[in-house]
Amino acid sequence: MATFNEYFEAFKGMAVEGAQTAVKKTKQMAAIAKANLSIRTEEEKIKKAQIELGKLYYKDYIVGEEPDPAEYNPWCEKISESKIAIEDLKIAIEDLRSAGAKDDADDDVVVEITEDDLADVPEAAPAEPAPEEAAPAAPAEAAAEDEPEEKAE
Repeated sequence: MATFNEYFEAFKGMAVEGAQTAVKKTKQMAAIAKANLSIRTEEEKIKKAQIELGKLYYKDYIVGEEPDPAEYNPWCEKISESKIAIEDLKIAIEDLRSAGAKDDADDDVVVEITEDDLADVPEAAPAEPAPEEAAPAAPAEAAAEDEPEEKAE
């Protein structure tokens, strides 16, 4: 038969495991949020590079010059680098999510309670509500309760 201390230690162990799982999940969610923020940053870099590339092209168009690849290539490379970074970040997010899903499957805790364990637990008497906790009577019932009962003869 298990003692109170054994039950307490078992529940304490479950609470610690639950807290550790919560910490893991929080770290995972923070890493995903950080990666999503990095994706937004890379997208902003792409927009700025595209704007600069457009300005450069328009300047060449207005003056009637042929586009100079030396001017365009750095902006095109920045856009390509950001797109590669975004794809890498998306893969990292998927890896984090799949690792979290795998951890969730491994974290299932099964507690078996046998009849011997229940033999030590005293039977609980059904709780009766205290008078102040009892629901108030409906107005019609309250009025009926205040009037004295008539005896049937």
